[in-house]
Amino acid sequence: MDNLQFGAFVAQLRKERNMTQKELADTLKVTDKAVSKWETGKGFPDVKLLEPLARALGVSLVELMEGRHLEAEALPMKEAEQVVSRAMDRSQRATARRYLKLLSALLIGIGVLCLLRLIPTLFLLPVLLRNQLWAAGSSLIVMGGDYGVIGGADGPTAILTSSPFPWWDLWVAPAVAAVGLILCIVLAVKVIRLTRKMK
Repeated sequence: MDNLQFGAFVAQLRKERNMTQKELADTLKVTDKAVSKWETGKGFPDVKLLEPLARALGVSLVELMEGRHLEAEALPMKEAEQVVSRAMDRSQRATARRYLKLLSALLIGIGVLCLLRLIPTLFLLPVLLRNQLWAAGSSLIVMGGDYGVIGGADGPTAILTSSPFPWWDLWVAPAVAAVGLILCIVLAVKVIRLTRKMK
């Protein structure tokens, strides 16, 4: 049985009992969006909700899991165990997919932060390098920071200011951000592929 068959059976039973999705959701203490996802096959209820759902819809747990009404005779024990095992597997997959989606969102967020850290460096690095080359050509050694040149009667005067750790701002922080961005992209792609495989 797949999620579509399960969802169609839940929708059929709910309509037979003249219940709205909201009423069923209130009975199970979930949202009506969750019930809608079950009925459209886009989701599957948690294992803990299966028994209350079967009671609310007036069917046995095995019938609910099979997605059809069964005859009066009971299922063999082995077949019933398989039905419950499939339900648990489906629920575990749904939970794993939720966690993988959260992980991919987290990785994307960290990647965006790394990219935001890199953007100023990408725009400022050519200017800083050009200024350092100009300063080196004028026999001035500038180790990062800002500088300015003002004129005087005896020629130009250079005023240099330097931050305490220019190497961190110029090279280390952007390099760490770039490595973080690459790792986030690689991991996010792998997580998204794994999520798709679990459907």
